Amino acid sequence: MVWTNPTTRAYGYLVTASDWNTDIVDDLNYLKGRAGAVTIEDAMTIQGDITTEGDIIPDAGTEKVGKSTDPFAEGHYSKLFAGPRYSLQRFVREIEIDWENDAFGANNVDPTESVANSSIEMGGTGQCVITVDDNASAYGYIKLLAEQNNALDNSFNASRSPYYRQEFAISQNVANTGIFLGMRQTPGQALPNYAAENFFGLVWTGTIWVFQTGDGTSQDVSGTQTINTDTRYVIEFLLLSGTSVECYLNGVLIDTLTVDPTGDLEWSVLVESDGAGGATQTHLTVGKVILQEDLS
Repeated sequence: MVWTNPTTRAYGYLVTASDWNTDIVDDLNYLKGRAGAVTIEDAMTIQGDITTEGDIIPDAGTEKVGKSTDPFAEGHYSKLFAGPRYSLQRFVREIEIDWENDAFGANNVDPTESVANSSIEMGGTGQCVITVDDNASAYGYIKLLAEQNNALDNSFNASRSPYYRQEFAISQNVANTGIFLGMRQTPGQALPNYAAENFFGLVWTGTIWVFQTGDGTSQDVSGTQTINTDTRYVIEFLLLSGTSVECYLNGVLIDTLTVDPTGDLEWSVLVESDGAGGATQTHLTVGKVILQEDLS
């Protein structure tokens, strides 16, 4: 069954059973999706002050979004994310780093590890796993490669209020391991030093989980955060230049840290061990990075 354009009837026309069944019953079944795939022609979607033509917004499932000429026409999504920041900060634009094609380089991601003692690999659809041995000095981190923010510089200028969102799960919280998820001035094999580096992120210090910022001189730290093992968490940061860093956990504003990092930052995720563990492994699984680019 296909869509049949309804016929415009003249006044006084006697509607037959065939007319009714074709124009009403059959077409409504088609629009409901009960008669095969539905093709939307010249649809209009209005959300707030944003208007787009030719798009539909699915409520569930893996429907296609967009038209054949649109960037996301061939993308299938189980959900569409709109963070709480959008209603507050309309300049936030979310760009997703997609690892589903099992190619770090194709997605501007640089994986770095210490040989034999750590690994960085795909961990499933859209996931990346950093594994570090606890019985040897080891590290593994991923970071951004060169992009267009500052004309092929690999940095996010803090004056432009960058946004960062990350899903993750951790296998264990042990004393000899350090973990960092966020943006920092110089990604590397050690946790950022607030007295020597600009950064913001979620940090496992080896003792507690905290949100932390640094500006090369001083720091601001949140209260202790509860991060259980084998549990999915979502962290978000919005750096409001010159004032503060908003820190969110699972969509809830946890703290607004007032030591404001400046200059150029890069997103990075790090797991490092000092080698004093009990011959176990720490696995950090991270989902797709969502961030704000100056050029979207």
